[in-house]
Amino acid sequence: MLEIIGLLAAFIGIFVLRAKNVDFYIAITLAALIIGVTSGAPIRILLDVLIQTLSAYNTWNLVSAVALITVLGYALNETGLMVSFIEGLSNILPGNILLATIPALFGFLSMPGGALMSAPFIEPESHKLGLKPEHMTYYNVWFRHLLYWVNPITSSTIMAVSLSGIPINTWLRVQAPLFFVMTAIGFIASRGFIATHKRNDGSKGLTMDAMKGGVPILVTVALTLGGAPIWASLAAGTTVAMLLGRVTFETAVGIVRKGIRWDLVLAIISMLYLRDMITSSGSVVKLFEAVIASGIPVIVIAIVVPLFIGAISGSPAMGVGIAFPILLPLFGEANIHLTSIVFLGITCTYITSPLHLCLVLTNNYFKSDLNKVLRYLAPSCLALYLIGLAYHLFLYSL
Repeated sequence: MLEIIGLLAAFIGIFVLRAKNVDFYIAITLAALIIGVTSGAPIRILLDVLIQTLSAYNTWNLVSAVALITVLGYALNETGLMVSFIEGLSNILPGNILLATIPALFGFLSMPGGALMSAPFIEPESHKLGLKPEHMTYYNVWFRHLLYWVNPITSSTIMAVSLSGIPINTWLRVQAPLFFVMTAIGFIASRGFIATHKRNDGSKGLTMDAMKGGVPILVTVALTLGGAPIWASLAAGTTVAMLLGRVTFETAVGIVRKGIRWDLVLAIISMLYLRDMITSSGSVVKLFEAVIASGIPVIVIAIVVPLFIGAISGSPAMGVGIAFPILLPLFGEANIHLTSIVFLGITCTYITSPLHLCLVLTNNYFKSDLNKVLRYLAPSCLALYLIGLAYHLFLYSL
């Protein structure tokens, strides 16, 4: 019984500490310590599990991947490659397609609050098309997260496949239909936003120089899908970005140094420590036994719990890091559809969460009314969730 109390106390403690703005890695580490202390095992379990986590290949594989994601984003921004690519696209794409494409492309640059990078690029086009501030915010937030379902180099996807053990190609194949669903929902919800349709003669077109901005991303994604380690793919993409940007060696070193988000690195290590502590302590086994005895179906837990985690985690990657170690063992043998339901719930409630940094920053940037923005975002997320849930439940039942 003590193990279950400790697990629940640790879980609640994460949310309480995060509500008080305690750093994520500190909250997660304290949760892992609580689970270890209440596990009934000798106190040395705290150090033994830490050594296990720090000595595992998967730990440093994941840490290097997440660190290099932010370096790639920083390199594309500092070299101006992404800027020129977006400017080239503006010469050939219709207004609504461009407004969706810009934040989606910046979505490759996975970083907290990254929507603030795309907001200045869609603003001029939005004014030309007569969009209201709430419409601009919707476009920037909704379409920025479009690639969560098909992008192998987002931090939440990397966390999901690393913690679940599901091959990334299998993961993306199963998630891909939701990319099209989310795209359709976005265009349906925004169909009345554009007041003035633009006429584009395409005279300048998309030049070869502008197209260079997409090359590092294509290289990274292609290598990852081809089976290369994610960290190696990201390193290759970053190298290509620096070569195309013609940066000096000193500048390249500066990009790597400034691009790494050390708080994310510590967060990844703490989440893996939490996972290993849960596994080693046997707390989830006790919880599973209690759930079975109570008669609560596991599928209900898979559906309900992630919705709360996504709403208050402030990040899908962090939500995955909290939910997967606790919930996936309850499912027994790895099941991609149950796992995907957890991922879906976290993602959908995260998008409309008041802790969602992209939403907060975009709303402030465009000076929009958040209540009006949520009138568009909330129904869109609900539709995405219900369709995604029906999709996974149907395949799970087969």
